[in-house]
Amino acid sequence: MTLADRLNKIIDEQGLTKRAFAKTLGVSENYIYQLTGSKEKLTTISETLAKLIALEFGYDAAWILNGEQAE
Repeated sequence: MTLADRLNKIIDEQGLTKRAFAKTLGVSENYIYQLTGSKEKLTTISETLAKLIALEFGYDAAWILNGEQAE
């Protein structure tokens, strides 16, 4: 599962639009589209952003970053 897949899963499970997801995180909608689009231009995010997503939405930061669950 790619980063785009994981982010899209979070967005879908939370019932959010990409715009609402971006606004919650304080990033641009364009940035989220670059991360989650079918032709992703960006394939990594910062550990800080992963932790923010984890805090806001209840997902594991390690899973968000690399698809692995923390032990």
